[in-house]
Amino acid sequence: MKTKKWLGLSMTTVLAAGMLAACGSNNNGGNASPSASGSAPSSPASSAGASPSASGTDASKPLEGNLVLWTYFDGVKGLAEQFMAKNPGVKVDVQIFPGDQYQTKLMSALQTGKEAPDILDLERGYIGKFIDSKYLADLSSMGAEDLVKDYIPYVQALGRSSDDKLRAIADTSSPGGFWYLKDTAKKYLGTDDPDQISDMVSSWDKIIELGKKVAQDSGGKEHLMENAGDLFDIEAYNTQPWVQDGKLNIDPKWKDIYETQLKIRQNNVDAKLAFMSAGWGNALNDGSVVLTAMPAWAGFMIDNKDDKAKGKYGVAKTPDGYYSGGTYHAIYDKSKNKDLAYEFIKFAASEEWQKYNLDTTGNMPGTSKVFEANMTTYKNAFTGDQNVLQPFYDMVKSIPATKPDKYGEDILSTWRKVASDGVTNNKSYDDVVASFKKEVKNTFPELKVD
Repeated sequence: MKTKKWLGLSMTTVLAAGMLAACGSNNNGGNASPSASGSAPSSPASSAGASPSASGTDASKPLEGNLVLWTYFDGVKGLAEQFMAKNPGVKVDVQIFPGDQYQTKLMSALQTGKEAPDILDLERGYIGKFIDSKYLADLSSMGAEDLVKDYIPYVQALGRSSDDKLRAIADTSSPGGFWYLKDTAKKYLGTDDPDQISDMVSSWDKIIELGKKVAQDSGGKEHLMENAGDLFDIEAYNTQPWVQDGKLNIDPKWKDIYETQLKIRQNNVDAKLAFMSAGWGNALNDGSVVLTAMPAWAGFMIDNKDDKAKGKYGVAKTPDGYYSGGTYHAIYDKSKNKDLAYEFIKFAASEEWQKYNLDTTGNMPGTSKVFEANMTTYKNAFTGDQNVLQPFYDMVKSIPATKPDKYGEDILSTWRKVASDGVTNNKSYDDVVASFKKEVKNTFPELKVD
C-alpha cells in the first residue's frame, strides 16, 4: 500500500502490525481484519486435475520448477507460500519493490526483457497502463475464462484488455462499507443493527439529514462522516468512463456528486479528516465520528491491542457499492515458464485459496462462490456475530463492470484534487469543471477537451 506520509505517530503501534498486510492505490486487497470464523483452512489438494490443463501442463505429474514473481505488496508472500506448500517441487521467488519505483522498474524489465519476472502484479491504480501492452500473456487462450466464470463482474472486467481478453486476474474484490463503533452508533443513531443503519444511510439525502442531527445533538463536536471525500470514493466507479472515442467525458452524475459534497461540508456532516490520516485513524478507533467509509482490507487501522476491538464494530452498506484498490496477477508473455506460471494463476483464482485468504486475513474473495458458500458461517473478530459477508456481497454485485484504460485513474485523481479544492473553498461546479478541463488538456494534449 502507498501509505500516506502524514500518518501520525499515534498510529505507529497499530500500523506496525498491519502495514505489511494492506495495499492499494489509495489502498487495495491485502491482509485485513483478523477472522473469527474458527474454521480451519481446507486441506491442500493437488492442483492437478484428472486431465491435462488448458495451459499444457501434464496434470498427472507433480508440478516442478522455479518462478519469479514481482510485486509491490508484501501480502502476496502468503499466496506464494500456500502454492508452494501444495506443490513442494515449485519455488516461487517473490521480489517486492516498494513505492513508485515498482512501475518504472517493471516497465523497463518488460520492454528490455532483461531479468523480467514470470509473474507480475499490477495495482488497480495503474493496471490500465499495462493491460493493453504486448507484454502480458493472453490468459483467455490458456483457459482462464473458466477460472473467472463465477467471479464478481467488476473484478473480472478489470483484468480484461480492450480486445476483451483476460490479461490479469485478482484473488480479492476489495469492497468497502460504512464501519462504525457499535457504542457510538447506539448513542447517535439509536441502534447498532447493521440492517437498520444501512437503511438510515441508503441515500445521500438521508445521510445529510442524519448528519445534521448528529452535529446538533453533539453540539457540533461529533460528526456522522469522516470526510465529504468519502462520497467521491464511493461513487468513483459508479460513473461513466472518463474517455470515450478520444474525447474527455464528464458524466453528468459528477455534478450531483460534487454538489452533494458541498452540502455535506456546509452542514457540518463531515469531520474534514483525510483518508488514512492520523486523525482519520483516531476517529475510527475512538468513535468521535460515527461512520467511517473503509475497504474491508483496511481493518489493520483498527487498534485491536489485547483484543479490545473484538466484536465492537459493525459494517453498514453505503448508498452505492464501492471498492478500493485491487492486486492483479499477470504472466509475462515471453516467460519461459508460462505453463507453470498459469498454474499459480489458477491457484490464486481457486475457491480453496480465496477461502483460506478470507479466513486468515479477512480479505473479501473475488469469486462469488466463496461469498455464497460462507455467507452465514463466516465471522470476523471485529464485527462479532454479524454476517459481514452479506453487506459486502450485496454491494459488490451492484458495481458496474468496466475495463481499465490508460487514462481513467490519472483523470480520476485530477478530478479528486480539483473537486476537493472546490469543496474546501466553496467553489461552484462550473468553476471546478473549468479548472479540471484545463488540467486534463495540459496533461493529455492528445485528448479532445470541449
